[in-house]
Parts: sequence; C-alpha cells; structure tokens
Amino acid sequence: MKNAILTLLFTLMLVPAFAGTTIAGVSVSDSVSYEGINFNLNGAGIRTKVVIRLYVGSLYTAQSVSDSGPVLDGPVPSVIRLDIISKIITSELMRETIEEGFDKAMGGNTAPLRKEIDDFIAIFSDEISKGDQFTFVSLPGISLTAYKGSRKLATINNDRFRQTLFTIWLGDDPADGRLKKAMLDN
Repeated sequence: MKNAILTLLFTLMLVPAFAGTTIAGVSVSDSVSYEGINFNLNGAGIRTKVVIRLYVGSLYTAQSVSDSGPVLDGPVPSVIRLDIISKIITSELMRETIEEGFDKAMGGNTAPLRKEIDDFIAIFSDEISKGDQFTFVSLPGISLTAYKGSRKLATINNDRFRQTLFTIWLGDDPADGRLKKAMLDN
C-alpha cells in the first residue's frame, strides 16, 4: 500500500514536467519541431486589445532567451505561434493589423519590403476562425516560413523581412508589451 501511494505521488509530480501549458483554453506545447530543428517554449501570453482577448502568442526558441536581441538580430532560430481565441478576428482584420504592425516596425516606410509584406499578408486571405493557428518559423540568415495549422503557406527568403516581422511582437515598441514580456518569459 505504501509503495502504491509513493508511486502515485511520484507520478503526479512528473505530470506537470511533461504536460504543456494551458492559456485561455489553448494547449501550448512545451516544444515544436520545424525544418529539422527542435524549438522549446520560451514563453507565451495573451494578445489583448482594450479588453478583448484576441490570440495566444507563443515564442519557441532553439535556445532560451530573455531579451529579443538574439531572436531579432542574432543567430537564434525561433518560432512565433498565434492561436486565435476570438471570433472577432477576420481575415480582413488580420491583414490590416499585420500591415499596421509592419508600418510601425518600419517607422512608416514599408517600401523596401513591400513585395515581401504583400506576399506575407496574402496568407491571411482565407477565412480565419476561432481555433485557427498560425506559425512563423524564423531561420536567421535563411528564411521565414508561415503555416496555418500544419499547412505551409509561404516561405520568404529575406532576412530583413524575417527580422521586421518578429519586431511586431518582440521589438522596442511591440503590438502588446505584456505579450512581449510573457513571450520572453520576463
């Protein structure tokens, strides 16, 4: 009997170590794998606008980071995942929001990356529903690949674009400061 109780307690202590995190009803995986690289959850949080919860944003990295420098400007491969948790997000709203994010990240001058931005924004042309998941895989010096669910939507081979996209969430003036802090596990 004593052994059974000890086994049960030991098993219960191990469950959190192997279980993912749940945020706003979204199961956030402890790790993901893309392009043959394993990425571990660095941090995750909720993107809100006023009082509306829009999506769960998660940052996965090949090595743990506490500031955005190694992800934006350095050699750290990373993944940003957006899990849509609001019915108000439409494809039109997502395209507008991402466009605004690029405009803000580039100080109003999006002309140098206009083609890449247009190609990227096109991935949001299909209907977006609560429960949809978008994943952006960043390989410094190589490319950025976008997925909806498990379906690859686009690969953009422009490192400046890759950096600028991630600046929307992790830059000095991010879309949501609390989400940035949560993604960097600060």
